[in-house]
Amino acid sequence: MGTTRPICLVCTAVEGRYKCPLCEDFTCSLPCSREHRGNHPPVEKKPTLPVYIAEAEQSAPSNPTRPTRLSDIVDTTEYKNLLRRYPDMEKYLWSIATATDPPRDDHVGRTFRKPNQPWTKEAGMTNAVHLVQSIKTSPGDVRDAIREFSDLVTIYKAKMKEYDEQVRTRRAEDAQIISSLLRKEKA
Repeated sequence: MGTTRPICLVCTAVEGRYKCPLCEDFTCSLPCSREHRGNHPPVEKKPTLPVYIAEAEQSAPSNPTRPTRLSDIVDTTEYKNLLRRYPDMEKYLWSIATATDPPRDDHVGRTFRKPNQPWTKEAGMTNAVHLVQSIKTSPGDVRDAIREFSDLVTIYKAKMKEYDEQVRTRRAEDAQIISSLLRKEKA
């Protein structure tokens, strides 16, 4: 079952095939598109920014993703591409994450600690490390998916560090500008 588009705005006889880039209304043919364009209602212009804000935006770091938290990695196209290539990757990542959790009372599974030894964060991390090591030695897509995910995390962390450094530099420059303006104002 295909999706139907709205009727042509101009002739109102046929389904619209072409979308106007300004108002997103549909037209059915080149003549209707030309007529619509010729009679197009005025489009409101975006309000202009004061000069100092526009200059600040131009000199701001031009990083479209601006990574701030490692958990934002799931919104990246690289992560989504990994999921397309390795559909089971999230299942394996989840199993690594849950390996760090304390065992439940009804938990019957491999834990890397003595039975009488209380659970600690270190024991949970040991469980996760052993699981990752077993995944690294396993053949096939699981190993490749985790390796590529690890590479993606390393790259993303580097981007976060670079962005943080750009922000710190920008703040230091702003503080210098403000202090020089205050000195000029006092003089």
